[in-house]
Amino acid sequence: MWIRLLSTIVFLISATYGHEPLFGLGPHTIGQYSWAVESEMEKEGSQLANQIEVLYGVFPDLAVTIVVPYILENEQHPSGLGAIVLRGKYRFWRKDQRGSSTALALHAGMRLRRSSLVAVSAPQSFLGLSFGYESRRHYAFADIRGNFYENNETNVNLPFAFFEAAYGIRPWLLEYKQPDLVVLVEILQAFRQNPFTRGTNALQLSIAPGFLFSVRNIMLKGGIKLPLKPSTQEKIFILGIEIHMPPFK
Repeated sequence: MWIRLLSTIVFLISATYGHEPLFGLGPHTIGQYSWAVESEMEKEGSQLANQIEVLYGVFPDLAVTIVVPYILENEQHPSGLGAIVLRGKYRFWRKDQRGSSTALALHAGMRLRRSSLVAVSAPQSFLGLSFGYESRRHYAFADIRGNFYENNETNVNLPFAFFEAAYGIRPWLLEYKQPDLVVLVEILQAFRQNPFTRGTNALQLSIAPGFLFSVRNIMLKGGIKLPLKPSTQEKIFILGIEIHMPPFK
């Protein structure tokens, strides 16, 4: 018992983070048998939701996540569960150099539970590819993903594809036991209509500044997605906390 408790304490002291975009995809995976819990508040227009995510490392390069959103009551709808989603990530390439790491990953997800409470419907499934570069000072990310909807959802103004790029920097190079801050800026391009149709609102360009603040195995993160063109889309606010836990098998 004492050996297990000691190993847990050592893990929590020595745990490290892979930083990723708030609105885009990144190739970082959690260690094998390690897991994390995240609570994320997301506000879009009048809709406020708390997304609970549980991440588990099946293998060193394969992780799965289940997302359970709870929609808070407002004037348009009552409170209740949103669309539950299962996601997977496979990091198929990684190159480590002195002081930096570069990786590529495939992403996939599917909706397990449909909900009428969400203002923008969750896709039935999605596929994506992400790139990430990390060093002690600089971060760079890029990804592309496509959404797939049910036939009765294709006539709605929903995002069908995303192209995203992000840059992050650590202003101060501190030791692990000290609080750590990374600031990010993301550029996001979304096709909000079927790509085989034309329309003046087919493209949506956004910019999203954000931050990642961690103390050992706990990370606080937040950001805001600001539409640039057209400006009629709603702003999206995110504020969350993520806790990495010791291996579980």
